[in-house]
Amino acid sequence: MARKNFYGSGSLWSGRLAAAMFSLFATLAHWKVNPRLWLTWYLESCAAAGGKAPEDIQPFLPWNLSAERRAALA
Repeated sequence: MARKNFYGSGSLWSGRLAAAMFSLFATLAHWKVNPRLWLTWYLESCAAAGGKAPEDIQPFLPWNLSAERRAALA
């Protein structure tokens, strides 16, 4: 799928980041959540927390989303 995009980068962290993001996007697709809207929501929450990840990630997990939030992120 994306193997030629990463060929020769020699960076282990970027491969791990790509794997994590592909996994995240597949999970969001499974729960019918728009990845762009979800990622915008999450990153805005990080910015509101002073540039750090929120203390509690439970509200961001697709299976914990309320019906209203899931509809807003669909």
